[in-house]
Amino acid sequence: MLACVKVCPSCSEIYEDTASFCPADGQTLKKSTDKYLGRTIAARYRLIRRLGAGGMSTVYLARHVIIERLSAIKILHQNLSLNPAYRERFLREARAVNRINHKNIVEITDLGEADGVAYLVMEYVEGESLLATLQREALPWQRAVKIAIQISSALARAHQMQVIHRDLKPENIMLVPAFDDEAVKLMDFGIAKLVDMPSLTFSEQLFGTPGYIAPEYVEGVPIDARADIYSLGILIYEMVTRSLPYDARGQAEMLLKPLTAAPIPPSTKVSGLPPDLESLILRMLARKPDNRPHDAYAVHDALIDILRRFQPHNTSAPPMMGPTNARNQSSIPAAAEPIPAAPPIGEAREAMSTLVDSVAAVSLGSGGVLTANVGKLVTREMSTKWGSALRELEDAINRARKRGQEVQASRAAELAEVASFLVPRIEKASRIVADLQSDVDRLDARGREFRTNLGHAIDVLVRDRSRERAHLDALRIRREALASGPVSGNPDARAWEEAALVDEEARTRGVVEDLGFQVTSLQKQLDDQNEALDREYVVATGTLEGSLSGLRSLQHELVRTIDDGIAAVSTDRSRP
Repeated sequence: MLACVKVCPSCSEIYEDTASFCPADGQTLKKSTDKYLGRTIAARYRLIRRLGAGGMSTVYLARHVIIERLSAIKILHQNLSLNPAYRERFLREARAVNRINHKNIVEITDLGEADGVAYLVMEYVEGESLLATLQREALPWQRAVKIAIQISSALARAHQMQVIHRDLKPENIMLVPAFDDEAVKLMDFGIAKLVDMPSLTFSEQLFGTPGYIAPEYVEGVPIDARADIYSLGILIYEMVTRSLPYDARGQAEMLLKPLTAAPIPPSTKVSGLPPDLESLILRMLARKPDNRPHDAYAVHDALIDILRRFQPHNTSAPPMMGPTNARNQSSIPAAAEPIPAAPPIGEAREAMSTLVDSVAAVSLGSGGVLTANVGKLVTREMSTKWGSALRELEDAINRARKRGQEVQASRAAELAEVASFLVPRIEKASRIVADLQSDVDRLDARGREFRTNLGHAIDVLVRDRSRERAHLDALRIRREALASGPVSGNPDARAWEEAALVDEEARTRGVVEDLGFQVTSLQKQLDDQNEALDREYVVATGTLEGSLSGLRSLQHELVRTIDDGIAAVSTDRSRP
């Protein structure tokens, strides 16, 4: 841990207090008042840059000291970490995202409490927030729809896992350049509601952002997934018009306006919108949840249909989330898918100082799992640095003896012997740490694999159920229209149609129930595997942290020993 650090005001990289300029861009460094910058959390995440801050937490860019992987690490504000309810809400985000595991949702890879802080380790996403994009300009409706398709896909998975986001807004949407288009990453499940878990009690009962909150939530009515559909409707509206659908000033009016007024049609603010898109947006913004699309799968499918029918030149639209002829299917398909070194202070000290802050950079194998020979790579690189440091100490001892400093040389030689004894111990500890890190990475890969497989299977089933529900709604509407309409035509034909509709409703309701049973079974299987993996992960990461702490202690001891040896033969140089 750096006692004091300086930060480049341009690139935000951190340096030791002795540095003056950033070598990357030549900017004058400024002292940091952030007590976390430069620290290593949980013995392996070194905080190298502050990315942003909110009411509950601060997010940093972190580099793993073993495998050099960059992550975003969210740290709960210290004053809030003393409150068990806030700490539980903070860790609930990790549980929420861990249940979802979707390509359009930022992944959380680790969580815990260490060094006096509660933290979440997340996938680091390099891109631009939707907010930053909208601050420049409104989006063409085609681009807005493509973004909304990916958000609805993420919400569909979240909702089927009983997670409601509750805070959809442009700040929580990241746009990431991709090979053929752009990828969307949904972030910040910090106030997510887990439907099957008890609510937390806070002094402020209303969560979310004015302008994006569903009206039923403002009224204090229990919300469901359709509240997220409302917020997504606001996002689509804002993307195409660069404004919100209500004329309101101040947060209070923004909260209350949807309760008393209809949304302003987006076509009055921007031209060229497909009428079906405007109709979908206004349905998503319906005052009553029952009048909105019944789930995010329905929104997803409607958006893809609009893009296919109205996009110029018949450009290909994003693929559907499941088979297009999924109705009545019951089978489950297979799954798709440096911190700059400190200023030079002698070859030995520079090499050993670097070792204290980073065990070594090692190569990654396929799928992000450490290769089997990681321990050898770590030991080989470290042995080279340690050997160089010890040779420099031996040269300093020989020079001292030639100058007649026998007492100092003898003391330094004793220290060199201690250092030589420490080297094999550190090499062994390094191999153990590398093996433990490999075990943690294998657990990560295993978790991603079964979550992807089961998640995809659940996606297909829930999407089928969504279509069957839509079919059931259409049957009910038709049957009610017949029952309430004027009697005309052949009475026998009408009676036959009503009977046929009743029979089809019963059959469809049975299909919905059967699909629901299959979804519940798969979700239980997913939850059971998650719980088992979590238990293994806690043990593996705890063992890794303990071994890393031991290794760092040995490294500090070795650095101190070599430093003392060099100092012992340097103190009397200026004396006659």
